Amino acid sequence: MAYKRPSMLRFLRVRNFALIDQLELNFEDGFNLLSGETGAGKSIIVDALGLLAGSKASAEMVRAGETRAIVEAIFEADLADALGRLGLDSEGSDVIVRREISSDERNRVYVNNQPTTVSALRDLAPLLLDIHGQHEQQTLLDLSSQLALIDAFAETTITASTVRRLFASIQETEADLAAITAEHARKLERLDLLSFQHDEIQRADPRAGETEQIRSKLSILSNAGKLLEAASRGYESLYESENSVLSIIAQTQRAIREAAQHDTRLHPVAEQMEAARISIQDVAYSLRDYANQVDADPQELERTQARLAELERLHRKYGPDLLEHIQKVRREMDSIGLTETKKGELQNKMSALQLQYSEAAELLSKQRRAASNRLETAVERELRSLSMPHARFVIAWSTVSPGKANGLDRADFLFSANPGEEPRPLDRIASGGELSRVMLALRTVLAVDSTQKTLIFDEIDAGIGGKAAETVGRKIRELSSRYQTLCVTHLAQIAAFADHHYRIEKLLVDGRSVTRIDVLLGDERVEELVRMMSGSRVTDAARQHVKELLSGISTDAQDPKRDKQKKRGPHQSTVS
Repeated sequence: MAYKRPSMLRFLRVRNFALIDQLELNFEDGFNLLSGETGAGKSIIVDALGLLAGSKASAEMVRAGETRAIVEAIFEADLADALGRLGLDSEGSDVIVRREISSDERNRVYVNNQPTTVSALRDLAPLLLDIHGQHEQQTLLDLSSQLALIDAFAETTITASTVRRLFASIQETEADLAAITAEHARKLERLDLLSFQHDEIQRADPRAGETEQIRSKLSILSNAGKLLEAASRGYESLYESENSVLSIIAQTQRAIREAAQHDTRLHPVAEQMEAARISIQDVAYSLRDYANQVDADPQELERTQARLAELERLHRKYGPDLLEHIQKVRREMDSIGLTETKKGELQNKMSALQLQYSEAAELLSKQRRAASNRLETAVERELRSLSMPHARFVIAWSTVSPGKANGLDRADFLFSANPGEEPRPLDRIASGGELSRVMLALRTVLAVDSTQKTLIFDEIDAGIGGKAAETVGRKIRELSSRYQTLCVTHLAQIAAFADHHYRIEKLLVDGRSVTRIDVLLGDERVEELVRMMSGSRVTDAARQHVKELLSGISTDAQDPKRDKQKKRGPHQSTVS
C-alpha cells in the first residue's frame, strides 16, 4: 500500500530554554534519531517540542539569568482548514509555531506570526505532532483519540464521520429550536399586551391625519365668538354700512365715468376700479358666508375636546402614527403563529436527526466492538515482540448516554505489563517507555492513521535491550515510511535503524558549557553507535559488529532513498 507522506517537522529553534542558550536544528523525513550522553540535553529538546504541543509552561523553564525563553518550529503541513477554524491565516505549506515564556510568568503563543492562545495551540498540535513518553503530552491517553484508533483499525472512519456530522446537526438544530422556543415564549408573554393595544386603538378608530384635523377644528370652536365678530364687522365695513367701502367705491366710479367722457385716458382707471369693486364685493360675500358657518355649539366643542384628548393619550402611549402601530401589532400577533409553525418543523427535524443518529451510532458501536477483539490480539502480539511477553491489552467498553460526537461508546485502553496484574487504564502506567511501546504497537498494527503528523518517541528503550531493542528499531523504521519519526534513545540497536542520526553532546568552550549537535554520517556514526553499544570500551570487534548491523539493516531495507543523506555543519548552543 502506498502511503501519503505525513506532515513534517522541518526546523526547530530553541533559545534560553532550560540549559540551552541557543539551538537550531533541521529535521528530515523518515526516521530521525537523537543520541548522546545522559545530561547532554536530548530530553530538553523533547520538552521544547512538548511546549509546541500545548504543554504547560512555567517561569522555571527560562534559562538562569535570562528573561525570556523562545521555542519555535516550522512544520510542512497543509492545515488551511484547521487554521481557518481557529481564526488564523495560512502561510501556504508551512505552519510556524512559536511560544515565548517570560520569567515573570507572562507567556505568548504565535501561529504563523499571529498571536493566539494555548487552547488554540492544543487544538492544532495533534495535527502536527504526537509525543509518546510524557503522560501530559500523550494523545493515546485521550478517550477520543482511542476511539479514532479503533475506527482506523475497524475501517469505520466513514461511519464515525457520519455520526459526528449527525451529532453536529442535532446540536445546531437544538440551538435553533431553543432559540425559536424562547422567542415563541416571549411572544406569548406579549400576546395579552398586544391584544390590549390592538383593541384600544381599534376602539378609538383613528383616521389618517385625524389628530391634526381635530386640533384645527378645536381651535375654531374655541374661538368661535372672535371669528364671528371679525367676519361680521368685515362684512359690515365692506358692504352693509351706509359708509361702506363699496358705497364709497360706487360714488367714486360715477365721478370717474363722467370725467372719462371728457378725457379718454381715465377709461383704464374706471376699469380698474370696477375690478376692485368686484373683488371687494366677493370678499364681503365670503365674510358673510363664513359668519353664517361659524359653529358656536358648546356641545360640539366639548365633543371635539374629548376626541382630541383621547387621540393625544393614544399618541403618548403608541407614538405619532397610530395606524402604523396597529399594523405593527397585527404583524407581531401574526408572527406568533409563524414561530409556532417553525417550532413544529424544527421538532420534526430533530426527531428525524435523532433517529438517524441512533441508527448510525448503534451501527458504529456494533462494528467497533466486533473489531476490538482482533485489535487486542494484534496489539498483544506486537507487544510480545517488543520484549513485553506477559503484556495484556484490553479495550473496556461502556455505553455513553446521551450519545456524543464520537457515538455511544466509551473505550478505555487497559494495560498490564506483568503477569498477575489486572489491566489498568493507560494513564495509570508509570513507565513512559511502556506507554511508548504500547503506542508503537498500535501504530504498527494500524494500516493508516486518520491524521498525519510527526511521531516523537521518548523513553521507548526503557527496560529493553538486545533483540527486543532491534525489534523496536525495526518497527520505528517501518512507521517512518508513513510518518516522520523522531526518537530519543541510548540503545545502538534502535539507533542503527535511523535514516538521520543526530548526536548531542555538552562541551566546555571558553569556560562555558555549550551543546553541540552534529549530523552523523559514515565513520562518525559508526563510532557513536560503538559508544552507545560498548561505552568506554571501544574495540575493533565492536566496530565490526556495528558495521555488520548497519549493513544488514541496509540490505533488509532495499530502499536506496533511505541511504541518501545530506550532511550539514554542526549546530552549537551555549548552556549553563
